[in-house]
Amino acid sequence: MLAEALAPDAHVPAPAGAPGAGSWQDFAWRRNAVADSEADTEPSQTDGNPPFRPFEAEPALPIAVELFRALNAAGLKYGIVQDLASVQDALAGRDDLDVLLDKHDYPVFCSIVSRMQGRRGVSLSCYDNVCAGREDWFIPDFSRGRYLHLDTHIGVRVGREFRKRYLAFDYATIARWESICVEDVSVPVVSPEDEIRIAIARFAFRARAFPWSRWITLSDRWKDQLARLPSLPGEQSLHVVEYTFGGGRTAICRFRKSGDDLVADFGDLAGLRRSIREMSGFTGHYAVADAAVHLVRKTSYLALRLLQRLMPGRLPPKRRPVAGGLVVAVIGPDGVGKSTQVDRLTRTFRWKFGCAQAYVGTGDGRGWWLRKRLQSLILPHRRSLKSLVQQDGNDSIRRSWAKGGVVATGLALWAVLIAFERYAVVKRAHRWATRGMIVVSDRWPQTLRRGYLDGPTIPEHLFSIPGLSALARLEQKLYQKMEECRPHLILHLVSDFAVSEQRKPGEIRKEAFDARLSLMAELRSRDKDIRTVDASASLETVNRELFRHIWLSL
Repeated sequence: MLAEALAPDAHVPAPAGAPGAGSWQDFAWRRNAVADSEADTEPSQTDGNPPFRPFEAEPALPIAVELFRALNAAGLKYGIVQDLASVQDALAGRDDLDVLLDKHDYPVFCSIVSRMQGRRGVSLSCYDNVCAGREDWFIPDFSRGRYLHLDTHIGVRVGREFRKRYLAFDYATIARWESICVEDVSVPVVSPEDEIRIAIARFAFRARAFPWSRWITLSDRWKDQLARLPSLPGEQSLHVVEYTFGGGRTAICRFRKSGDDLVADFGDLAGLRRSIREMSGFTGHYAVADAAVHLVRKTSYLALRLLQRLMPGRLPPKRRPVAGGLVVAVIGPDGVGKSTQVDRLTRTFRWKFGCAQAYVGTGDGRGWWLRKRLQSLILPHRRSLKSLVQQDGNDSIRRSWAKGGVVATGLALWAVLIAFERYAVVKRAHRWATRGMIVVSDRWPQTLRRGYLDGPTIPEHLFSIPGLSALARLEQKLYQKMEECRPHLILHLVSDFAVSEQRKPGEIRKEAFDARLSLMAELRSRDKDIRTVDASASLETVNRELFRHIWLSL
């Protein structure tokens, strides 16, 4: 397997008290000493144990600490294989965490993360990270309302960006592991030399230059990763890394500084690519095939991303839960924070999954432009509509019709337009969920009671009036179809009227607020799967509770 070491004479003097004399060891000591000096501690290394350094610059999610403690207790062979600068954000749930796992421990790992309500993600087949031995796992932290993203690697594979098929590193080929302290748990991380080994192997397949080029300049991304290369004695601007393969074969990669830039020998990188291919069992002219497959997959990926921007929801998202999509409806009276919570939940899940937001109300949310234009004209007649709805006798209805038939017809047409818009939103939400998206809806239509909670608005006694009866039956039919397309999860936000009045003064009267709560209670009595969340708690508490219900339904 692949291993790497510096030339025997490639050493620089180690500082006094530094553990080890080689330049790799010297650098590892310096990296440890920086962390130790920040914590006002002295570096230590005893009996060959890996250096142990505190890691408290960024607060880690509690679930991350629980995960590492469980992995250590089970005796799993694993380690983090990424730059420590990004590990801080990863443990806090703001970035990916690359974890290298021994293949024999994979079943136990799956069992542990499943007990923690972990969910596995599925990516598009043309995505650059889709390769054998790599999976996306997501572990929720219900105490924070966030989730931890694990890039789980059975083996580190390298290759072109969309053609990573060459196994270059596995757990056994990592020469040395170090340790960091997350809270009170020791977590293995890749050593500096192995971190650079992996980075160079990846860069060798990403480097592009003309055939006659000797030195190529590294971009800022790769320059930052390889800036810690050790120098040869007397050659502070020249860096040499040697890879040793089975059978005693070796390959070297030379780097040197050119002003403020870092350049690499293109011939050395080509030799490293050939060696890795041969080590993985691929001989012959595989470079051409890799380039062709990479081009096809990248073109497909870019085309799909463009179409997703032009036609949101029409194509499967880049990443989705392995169990498929989900439609979630958040329902509650005015002033309980529905729209705020829907926005927060959408941002939370959209970080890694395909997530969309739906709205079936007639307020300030998104909607048809035609309805938005007409709403400014219909709004002055809201009281007329309410008075019409409250009529309960045929004689009074006919008198109302004689006085204002045009207004009644306009309001009926307005109600049908709203029904068509809601029906389109409901059908679109389920289409998106079928394609693997998580759809969070602000409100959801109901048919139990007219005039409340986004239900039908044309009163039943209008069915007897010619003309309006056809519109009323059409509206009723649309809502019956919407009733057949129920959300996968319904969340009711409930609170006292005082909470609504405090958040949105004058938005709704107490009688109307209580009527909506009563209707919600009746809906819950008919559907025992509806979940209730106390909206009178703080914004963060309500958000965490909603997040928990949605995650457990994925």
